[in-house]
Amino acid sequence: MDTRMGYAGGARPVGVKLWPAYLCFIIFGILMPFSRPQFKFITLIYSLIVAIIVGVLAVNLLIIAFNSGNAALRQAKGGFAREAVGTGMLFMIPFTVLAVLALALLGWNAVMPFASSAITTAAATAGSEAMKRGAQGMKNVMIPTLVAMVLSTAWMMLTGILP
Repeated sequence: MDTRMGYAGGARPVGVKLWPAYLCFIIFGILMPFSRPQFKFITLIYSLIVAIIVGVLAVNLLIIAFNSGNAALRQAKGGFAREAVGTGMLFMIPFTVLAVLALALLGWNAVMPFASSAITTAAATAGSEAMKRGAQGMKNVMIPTLVAMVLSTAWMMLTGILP
């Protein structure tokens, strides 16, 4: 019997949405050119493209990692990986808000540290969400963290060479 505290009748979310994660990546992409000394529209376009690519890669690589590492769980509960990633990626929202406030109110040009922290924290949280759903082993936290660190490093390097 599935006991879920706080839910009547074992209610489950209707569907996990991934758009908040993609929105956070887009906001980071928009903020990037404003953190530079001179604003260039071409930098905004490139930054948005890179942010969307990194966002799609992050979400899909995490789903693939959870599905491939937990075959028995994938067969028993089909959408567990998507639910875990969607729930974990919600932890990007506070970092996105902090990045906007830091740039708009304080004038800090620290968008990429906030973005990197957001990706890494969200991926590790997605791993713990997968473990809450029945995934076994530390690989469910270590592999997503490694994927996030590689993606955030690549994103920082790519934004460093933008015009």
